[in-house]
Amino acid sequence: MDASQFSQINTTISVKERELITLDQFEKLLQAPDTESLALLLQATSYRLSVADLEDLNLIDQQLTSRLAKEYAWAFAESPDQDIVSMFALRYVYHNIKVFFKTRATKQELKHLLIPIGSQPLEALEHLISTFSSENFPEFMVNELAMIWAEYEDYKDIRVLEIGTDLAYFKHLKRLANQVELESEVFSQAIRLMIDFYNVITVQRALSQGKPQSFMMQLLSDEGSLSAREFIELGEKQELISWFTQVNPNHFNTDWAEFEDKMRQGSISAVELEYLYDLMQFQLLDPAKYTVEGPLVLARYLLCREFEVKNLRLLLSAISNQLPLELVKERIRPIYGQ
Repeated sequence: MDASQFSQINTTISVKERELITLDQFEKLLQAPDTESLALLLQATSYRLSVADLEDLNLIDQQLTSRLAKEYAWAFAESPDQDIVSMFALRYVYHNIKVFFKTRATKQELKHLLIPIGSQPLEALEHLISTFSSENFPEFMVNELAMIWAEYEDYKDIRVLEIGTDLAYFKHLKRLANQVELESEVFSQAIRLMIDFYNVITVQRALSQGKPQSFMMQLLSDEGSLSAREFIELGEKQELISWFTQVNPNHFNTDWAEFEDKMRQGSISAVELEYLYDLMQFQLLDPAKYTVEGPLVLARYLLCREFEVKNLRLLLSAISNQLPLELVKERIRPIYGQ
């Protein structure tokens, strides 16, 4: 991958980063005494939500998603390598595939569930699911989705579509990790963390619900650093720490000590693992702030945008539901410039 190809987009990112919500701004949002003050503070950000917007969680979500979709549309249009953008955007693509699958299977109107993020327009994705042929998507993807639908036709079970689509997503991610263009070890590591943490979180959630191994085996991906059965065994034996020491990119980082202790004690929850995953991805990509060349700058920028939307959704949802803001402070993801 020629780092110089990213010079133009990285220059644009240096300007766009000024639009990101700073730690000081987020602190002020947390301390806003009412929705009027909150709306006024948001006017100085990329998320110009009105008082009326802030009173409707659906409108909040629509506005946040719309802003994120614009960032992805810009990234896909400007990036010299779309695989960098797809590393983050694929989960939305496969979410939409799942929606189109369910629409075809149930004949229900589910377009309100679609998220307009991806390298191709939603119409192209809908055509793919309707015909299992496309010039816009890779052949392996077309064949994989056709196989999922064929299995659904045999069993007439919606879960076949849900589970099959999730597993197809991880196969696609693994292909991205093996792309020649994604030669940076950082990208391979980021994708490995995506898959591994999905497996670990799924196991922890299933164990907390008393689900059997057979249930977990259906859901887990074999595209991670361990097999599905190995992830289950580690979860059952409360030995996740042995997996974590292998995937941890920075063994000397004391920030993870609390999470590591909980893994050793067998008390770490799925929610805590989700939070840890985000922290690790941020640490992996944050060093890009010290460089002005190469694809890592774009990856870090997209991750910061993802966290920004996640933090705002958490904050605004807590305010709407009158939840303690202390809970928000405990769960916010890294903020730009933090």
